[in-house]
Amino acid sequence: MRIVKTVFKLLGVLLLVGVIGTLYILNRGGVFRELKPHFAGRCDALPLDGSAEDITVDRERGFAYISYMDRAALIRGEAVQGTIMRIDLNRMPLVPEDALLDRPAHLRTHGLSLYISPEGQRSLFVINHPVHRGTEPELVEVFDEVAPGQFRHRKTFRSPLFNSPNDLAAVGPRQFYIANDKVLKGGLAAGLQQLGIGGSPLTWFDGEEARVVVDDIASGGGINVSAGGGTLYVAETSGQRIRVLQRDPASGAVTELARIAVPTSPDNIDVAADSSLTVAGHANTMKLIMHFIKGTPAPSQILRVIPDNDGKAAIDEIYLNAGDGISASSVGVTYGNKLLIGSITDKKLLVCEQD
Repeated sequence: MRIVKTVFKLLGVLLLVGVIGTLYILNRGGVFRELKPHFAGRCDALPLDGSAEDITVDRERGFAYISYMDRAALIRGEAVQGTIMRIDLNRMPLVPEDALLDRPAHLRTHGLSLYISPEGQRSLFVINHPVHRGTEPELVEVFDEVAPGQFRHRKTFRSPLFNSPNDLAAVGPRQFYIANDKVLKGGLAAGLQQLGIGGSPLTWFDGEEARVVVDDIASGGGINVSAGGGTLYVAETSGQRIRVLQRDPASGAVTELARIAVPTSPDNIDVAADSSLTVAGHANTMKLIMHFIKGTPAPSQILRVIPDNDGKAAIDEIYLNAGDGISASSVGVTYGNKLLIGSITDKKLLVCEQD
């Protein structure tokens, strides 16, 4: 009888721990948060035939480049292809146009990065997912500008260390960092990663070979580099923070400077003209999951993050919507007083004018 009582006590403790752990994860995911939509300005929807999962802006020329694909159809199992679209932000009305003069036969676009050389040569780097992820190689495609806003395919890079690429930051004509969103799979490891523990590799590609420079990113959802090229910002989606890293341009090695906690599960990061960060976030990850399963609305959230020199940051939530304006925001970028918001699946671009 004593053994039975001990077993029941142990089961009770395990049940309690499980309940507490579940509540903790749900709370971190924003399930219990009361959403109060707000934005100081006006937003209009620009309809698209695909979704704008990632956006990068050439602020000198006023071009926005979009990682463009019908990802809702992809989730349904349809055979779809993507491209990179261009929008001239100085020309009204805004019109999406294909930025690629040619492309690989297979192109499923994800993270996107624009590199501008000291001589002014522009190159677009984009992650290209295979049909069978996990068994076929993940690729990085590079396109060079041959006329303003028009690009031709130059090179395809691959490496086993591009294991689950979500976003990338180009820092040279052949050099880039990749934020992988997972590496631990199954069981306890997957659970720990959801708690922001353990993780995904940050991969450096030097133009010839890849190597891991950080191995504990809590699901890399976005990455960008400062205007001077000396600082990397990595969105740790399950860790709900931004990792700030100082990079050595010669070797690609990085040194951690800070971990900035943010009140969301961050996705893509835009470095604005004033060096502040515009960060898209998922305010309720449970609704995001249901959005993928059932197509129900998921909140969209944009933060403005201003890091200081002491590893801290001023954080301002500049946009929040329950999902009726745009659902499942994955990126926010600025150009002047414009704020563009893109989504993982929603076939629209939200074009906002900030007061």
